[in-house]
Amino acid sequence: MTQTMQSIQMLNCPACNEPTLHPKRKEMGYHVCVNCSTAKPVVGITTVEGSGDHTYNDIIIMDQDRARAIAQKEAELKGGSIHMEYLDLDKDENEVTQSVKEAVNQVLEDDEPDYDTFDPNKEPEGIQGIDY
Repeated sequence: MTQTMQSIQMLNCPACNEPTLHPKRKEMGYHVCVNCSTAKPVVGITTVEGSGDHTYNDIIIMDQDRARAIAQKEAELKGGSIHMEYLDLDKDENEVTQSVKEAVNQVLEDDEPDYDTFDPNKEPEGIQGIDY
């Protein structure tokens, strides 16, 4: 019988005292379960190395704080601003999609035209400064 077929006996986490600490996690040197961990997610930065016809892509894995510090220093040296995007893959995608749908519906429901589309003589009321 393989490891995946067997029931794994989870260890008690010293932080939450729940049986959530995987034995392999303990073997790898971690002392608490994933839920109690204070480690931040890591980020991957892609780079292009080499020159001429001998270029290749590489990826550097580091923690978010180090990546932000590097990006801030780079922006400072270039005289620009920092542009970083973090994807939170732990978020429930359906929950996010639902909240976006609700926000869009709210905007569409509240957005009624400020002018009568059936009266051609009436001036449309729109954004000031834009000629219609």
